[in-house]
Amino acid sequence: MKHANEIFPEALKQLLEIGEKARKQREDRERAKRVALPRKPGACMQVACKQTFTEREKIQLTFNLK
Repeated sequence: MKHANEIFPEALKQLLEIGEKARKQREDRERAKRVALPRKPGACMQVACKQTFTEREKIQLTFNLK
């Protein structure tokens, strides 16, 4: 049977490894959230406001796309 003097350092090492792994996972999730956010707040607003075009602009866009 092992004494506490032998078990404690091993258990401490394992707990530190678990804590380090959890910290890395948390940082990766936070980093992924920051990357997923749009860089400019107005970038998503262009789609959200759904710009309307005049008939003349619609015709011009149609011919430019062909």
